[in-house]
Amino acid sequence: MPTSKILVPHDGTEMSDIALSKATEFAKALGADITIVHIVDNRFIPSDYSLSFVSEKTSFEDAKIQLIRILKTGAESMLKDRMSKVKDAGVRARFLLGIGSPAEEILLMAKNEKADLIVMGSRRLGKDSLNILGSVARRVSDIARCPVMVVH
Repeated sequence: MPTSKILVPHDGTEMSDIALSKATEFAKALGADITIVHIVDNRFIPSDYSLSFVSEKTSFEDAKIQLIRILKTGAESMLKDRMSKVKDAGVRARFLLGIGSPAEEILLMAKNEKADLIVMGSRRLGKDSLNILGSVARRVSDIARCPVMVVH
């Protein structure tokens, strides 16, 4: 199965940088393109419904819009930096930003981009010696229609 499009979710962590480095190696060897994606997780931003109970709703709505704008601007700056490093390695790259639940948005972007492979980092969740795959990586690897490589 040819691999020409690699999707790399990136959340700004060291594990995401390691996954991007590994994806860059694969892309270089396979002549593939990389799409780096970052999802602004909106689960921590109050919903419009919850704001309906606040008397000063407009100031909260303005703050919500500004918070999303700040998060997107920071993510865009981070992704441009990562993208330039990939391009410096001789690989075609671009980035996409999304807002929503990370796993669902990654899966949707992979489908829309017709990704042949997803390469993502994962911090391990668990106690003591029990290693459990991070929840976003687990959900993506369980549901994705293409192969998923999880880098630890």
